Amino acid sequence: MPIHTLLPNSLSGLSDEVLGCMELRQDPLFHKIPPEKIPYYVHKSLQAGRLAAATYKGLGIRDMCRDAGLRYEITESSGQFHNVSFRAQIEFSKTTPEIILYASSLKGMRTVCQEILGERFSGYAAELDLLVDIHLAHEFYHWLEYREQIFTNEKLERIEVFKLGPYSRKSSVVQCCEIAAHAFCKELLGLPCLPNLLDYVYLIGEQQLSTGDFKEQIETCKLWI
Repeated sequence: MPIHTLLPNSLSGLSDEVLGCMELRQDPLFHKIPPEKIPYYVHKSLQAGRLAAATYKGLGIRDMCRDAGLRYEITESSGQFHNVSFRAQIEFSKTTPEIILYASSLKGMRTVCQEILGERFSGYAAELDLLVDIHLAHEFYHWLEYREQIFTNEKLERIEVFKLGPYSRKSSVVQCCEIAAHAFCKELLGLPCLPNLLDYVYLIGEQQLSTGDFKEQIETCKLWI
C-alpha cells in the first residue's frame, strides 16, 4: 500500500514551524518549557539553520565536506546501539571529525523518501544518494556548531528545571540543535519539508506510530505555534 494512503490529508501543508515543534517535543525537558516560550525556541532554531545554510547556497554537500576536510564513510555495519537505531552520526573524538552513515538503516527509508520528496528524489542517479546527502547535511550542521565551539541550544535562553527557595537550576534546550540541523538541511538541499517528516512517515509505514497519534501531534503543535 502506498505510504501516502496511510497518512492524514494535507501533508504538504505541514509548516516548518509545526515540524520544528514536533521535534522540540522530543526534548527530555520539553515539559519544563513554558507554553508561551515554545514558539521562541522553534523560530530561533529554524532561523539559525536557515542563516547557516545561506552561506553555502548552491554548493553540494559532498564538496562541502571535502573542502572542510570532513571525512564521511558509508558503512554496511549495523547502526544499532543499545536498542537504538542510527542512520548517521558524527564522531568528534577523532582528530578530524568523521560522519558515519549506516547504509542498512538508510535503505529502509527509500520508499518513504521517494513518495514524500517525489521529483527531488528522482533527480538522483542512485536511489540512496539523496538520503545520504540529507544525513550528511544534517551532520555537517552539527560540525559547524562544533567548529564554532557553541551549539545552537547554548545561544538561546535557558529554562528553569528546578527551584527550591532561592536556589534554582537552569538548562538549555538541547533539541534546538536538531531543529536547526533540519532547517539547514532543508534549505541547502532544496527540500519541500523539514526532513524529520520522513522519520514520522517511516514510523507510520512500520506501524510504530498510528496516523491518529501523528495527526494529534500536528494539531497540538499548531495550537502552540
